Amino acid sequence: MFATKLKLPKSINDIKLKDYQKYMKIYEANKDNDTTGFLDMKLIEIICGVDLITVNKMPVDEFEAVGNHISELFKEETPLVRRFKITGTDDVTIEFGFIPNLSKISLGEYIDLDNYLGNVEDWHKAMAVLFRPVPKQWSKKDFYNITEYKGTEKHSYIMQEMPLGIALGAMVFFYRLGMKLSIHTMNFSMKALEEMELSEEQNQLLQESMAGIKAYMPSLEEMLSDLTRLPIYKSTKP
Repeated sequence: MFATKLKLPKSINDIKLKDYQKYMKIYEANKDNDTTGFLDMKLIEIICGVDLITVNKMPVDEFEAVGNHISELFKEETPLVRRFKITGTDDVTIEFGFIPNLSKISLGEYIDLDNYLGNVEDWHKAMAVLFRPVPKQWSKKDFYNITEYKGTEKHSYIMQEMPLGIALGAMVFFYRLGMKLSIHTMNFSMKALEEMELSEEQNQLLQESMAGIKAYMPSLEEMLSDLTRLPIYKSTKP
């Protein structure tokens, strides 16, 4: 039990996407010169909904416990959740569904995702591409459809309220599927090229090129992991 009254999240889905975005913006601006524990205090302020003055007055042991608790939440598995509901500030609840078949994603959807996923400040816009309202006639069915994509303007704002774990799960699924498709395409291309009559020099260059691509694939997984995880909480204890 913590002495300070905090809105302590019990799981990563108790954290809203907008709070993660808010913290990451501050983190990026201060990560190279934080010598006073400012980022750790901002982490607790934003995630737990208390002001910085209250955080500064917390007992050291409590401060440590809260910071470590939040860090542990970001070690949770974030599986893909295909459907979820959000209740807006107008008390209207909307059910959103993940794109049922990513292989049929449109060029416009793909271009917008490519633009938005690389910047944490735009993740709510990316979520408005990956998730769209489920029409009421599909609300109680195992199989579902979603509304046609018409840009992110209408629903990106409410996506800031979505559970962070659901957002991270969608991103991980999308990126890993993309990497699998890339590897499949690369293997197919390699097989086709092997059937061509190449000179020894051309074949050597081809082998080196493909080896470079294969070596790059694990780094994509590492980049994805870095992209979707909170920077490690730094303990104030020696």
